[in-house]
Amino acid sequence: MNLRWDGRRLVRREPAAPTLILIGLPPQHVLEEVAPPPAATTASPGPMKAFASGASQLVFSVPPEVDGLELSLESLLDWERLVPMTVPVVQPGATPTGLPGSVLEFPTRLLLTYDEPVDWVCPPEPRSADGRTGLWHARLTGERGGEALLRAFARVGDRTPVAERVPLSAADLEALVTLTCRQQLFDTDNAAIVLPSAPLHAEQFIVTPLGASTHLHGAWDDLTGKAAAQLDSIRRNRPNLAAYDHITGLGRDQFVRVVTRGFLCTGHPALLVTEYKRLFIADRDGGVTAYLQREDRILPRVPEVRYGETTGFPHQGREMPFRTLRITDRVTPPIKPVWPPKLPGQDQPLAVESFWVELQDGSRDHEFTVIGTDHEGRDVSFTIPLVFVPASRAGEFEQLRRLYAPEETKATSNRLERTLGGQVMAMAKPPADAPGSTSHAVGSLVFQMVPKSDGGEHPLAGTLVVSRAEVQVPALEPFTPNASHVPVRFNTVYVDRGMTAHPARAYLDLDTAVDLTFAAEQSGGLARPNAAVKVITSQAGVVPDMFKADATGAVGTAPMTDIRKAFGAAKLLGFIDLGELVGDIAGQALDRLGQLGDDDIQAVLDDDNGRLPAPVLRIRDLADGAGKELRYVWKTDLEPPTRGPEDKPLLLDVNGTVLTLDARTTISKEADRTTSVEGRLRHIALNVAGVARVEIAELTFRAVPGSKPDVTASGLELKFDGDLEFINTLRSALPADAFGSGAFVDVQPSGIRTGYTLALPAIGVGVFSLANVSLTAELIIPFEPAKAVSLRFSVSERQRPFNVTVSLFGGGGYFSLLVDAERGIREAEGAIEFGGSAALDLGVASGGVTVMAGVRFELKGDAVTVGGYLRCNGFLSVLGIVTVSVEFYLELTYEKKDGQSVVRGRGTLTVSVKIAFFSKSVTLSLERSFSGAPGDPTFVDCFDKDTHWEEYCLSFDGDS
Repeated sequence: MNLRWDGRRLVRREPAAPTLILIGLPPQHVLEEVAPPPAATTASPGPMKAFASGASQLVFSVPPEVDGLELSLESLLDWERLVPMTVPVVQPGATPTGLPGSVLEFPTRLLLTYDEPVDWVCPPEPRSADGRTGLWHARLTGERGGEALLRAFARVGDRTPVAERVPLSAADLEALVTLTCRQQLFDTDNAAIVLPSAPLHAEQFIVTPLGASTHLHGAWDDLTGKAAAQLDSIRRNRPNLAAYDHITGLGRDQFVRVVTRGFLCTGHPALLVTEYKRLFIADRDGGVTAYLQREDRILPRVPEVRYGETTGFPHQGREMPFRTLRITDRVTPPIKPVWPPKLPGQDQPLAVESFWVELQDGSRDHEFTVIGTDHEGRDVSFTIPLVFVPASRAGEFEQLRRLYAPEETKATSNRLERTLGGQVMAMAKPPADAPGSTSHAVGSLVFQMVPKSDGGEHPLAGTLVVSRAEVQVPALEPFTPNASHVPVRFNTVYVDRGMTAHPARAYLDLDTAVDLTFAAEQSGGLARPNAAVKVITSQAGVVPDMFKADATGAVGTAPMTDIRKAFGAAKLLGFIDLGELVGDIAGQALDRLGQLGDDDIQAVLDDDNGRLPAPVLRIRDLADGAGKELRYVWKTDLEPPTRGPEDKPLLLDVNGTVLTLDARTTISKEADRTTSVEGRLRHIALNVAGVARVEIAELTFRAVPGSKPDVTASGLELKFDGDLEFINTLRSALPADAFGSGAFVDVQPSGIRTGYTLALPAIGVGVFSLANVSLTAELIIPFEPAKAVSLRFSVSERQRPFNVTVSLFGGGGYFSLLVDAERGIREAEGAIEFGGSAALDLGVASGGVTVMAGVRFELKGDAVTVGGYLRCNGFLSVLGIVTVSVEFYLELTYEKKDGQSVVRGRGTLTVSVKIAFFSKSVTLSLERSFSGAPGDPTFVDCFDKDTHWEEYCLSFDGDS
């Protein structure tokens, strides 16, 4: 440019105009497709795609002191006296100079130029040695012979797309332009974007006709958060590059290293180091081919990350039990490569998306070794697969949500649950006055990815939290089989508002309420507290779920219907649902659960008016390290339900009744267990089948190791109601206190049997006498839940009936009744017989008459038997010559069993006549039975469907 041939050499056309020499170079780089990993290649992978770069152009300015150039190769290649021209940095709004600059397309699709003055050294003549002639080449050096500095000013995007699997993606080329072009960018508010700009260092850059032999290197600082947001505002990709190395020989890649900046999903800054190396593979035919192969590794840049209230957790970090996570891996083994996605019609270069870090063969995840520090400074270690998030994707939550969705695949679910092997850690920050109260031996943790809260310091759009866990709850182990680790979640009130917002200072909830299973000898006959506990608290231990937050967030008592569900398995006296008897709980009473020390519990037990609104299950260390003590304690008012089950009469009268339970299980260092139980019921009455009422002022139960359970009762009184109320007239014959003289109490592991047997002395007053009368009352309180409280009352027995005589009439009988509180009358039987006789002697004639009658009934379950008889006989003798006797016997029986009823009747009449030495007897008998229907007619049986059914239905038409 601006040179002309004067016949001898090249001279300037216009002395003042720029004078340039433009050198065209053939393509200096060949972009090759990357071969599959070696593990998948047993032989040569076959042809790989390759893409040549465009031509490059070197532009030199002829300095003023050079007045002309010889038109020869030696003169035109003497670049040391010429000035290399760069492509100027054009700022937004500036006018380009219009002068050409040196443009090197290297690597393919990237345009480079000089960042500072450089020199080209080009031997004008070929050099030969040992019979070989060197290829023509030109070496680029810095102005003083050092490294040349280059910058990328543009990316070529108007050519045919290259292969998907190449060393440098379109996003990498775009990042090189952003980080090296030195062009000042402005955001939408016209504010300058400060970028970590730095040029590429060319330790070697030699151009040849067959391609360039180079060694390029670049490194850049982190992009600030402000600059990242500004780039987002102008819809320009954030550069992920942290470092870039490129070595080629004659245009073919030998080694490429791309270091991408990003984060692990835990928030640890990390680098993805991707290296492409040319490896030689022997062909089966004996040839050797060289392919580019890729190897990726991840290097955590910062080993430890801290978590807290300001790091982006939606609930101030309460959902994350760790305060720090420290990754011990310095570098991962080779991992599975992840290629940038290719979307048709995409106008922006795509960066690598977030991905799970898997081993190179894809067989399994790489599990990072992590040491977590909990709220009390305790370290626990575990391994966990992690996701790598490129820096440019840090603000995108959708990819993280998709990767961490447990419903996607079973593999994802396995990634989320991590085993801790029983290491002890604090699941929540304990209260200042209760260190260690939130610590558990943890079997596993289940992690979840949630969106980051606004303004959080966490670098990603999402943050890891613990959604579920399996922990050891020592207080549950003595009561629940296989309870080494139970599934838990964080309590919602604790997560939303903190531990102090919960009345019981709860922090964990059991996934499923655990039913406590007490052995009969451990729980006593008073109450079998198999309640379902669900809420784990810092100081009250484990309690039932009886809390609910209102619309304002304040926590009070849950509806009583929900609270009573927690006591669905609890039994009082072995068979009565304790949940139905739990009284209303005031919201203020729940606050007591928040601060419960041993002294506080004892004060409640000693105070007649003291109450514990919920059963408390807690564990503490014994003095001198002797072991641990588990305590289940509860003191509450009982309240009768509004109606009995299925409209049956209420079994218990618990007006003013107070239930106290205090069970202690001691576990020694040798794992020996001893249990002691104390229980007390005050002011309770038992209604048995509507026929008897037992009132007890106080019933206590105490069981200690090595001794027989001790049951005491005071103020026990037995009364009869309903049809048996007449028996109360006999109370004058009963002792005032059934547990006084003559009473018996038998305590067995299966239950309590108590009562009395009293034999009345014979009574005779004039023509009246009463003998063999005995009264028996027996109350059985079983400990087994399948059995109910039962009462047996009898007046004499079948084998020893009572006898009554009044003048010439006499008889006897017995009565026995067995009832329980669940089915009512189970057995009832009784019988009475009476009769009389009279004789007449008139001298000429004599005779006598005898009449006997009896009734017996028996009820066993659904079987009923009722029978009666009448026997009459008489005789008349005249002068001893003629004697006539007549006997009449009538028997009637009613039986009902299995829904079938039968009535049987039998009558016999016998007449005997004796005259002197002749006698004759005649007997007439008659027997009949009648079978009843198996049941009452059904509703359908009462209608003639063809004639009356329609009329019946129409009678309900209208508003009536």
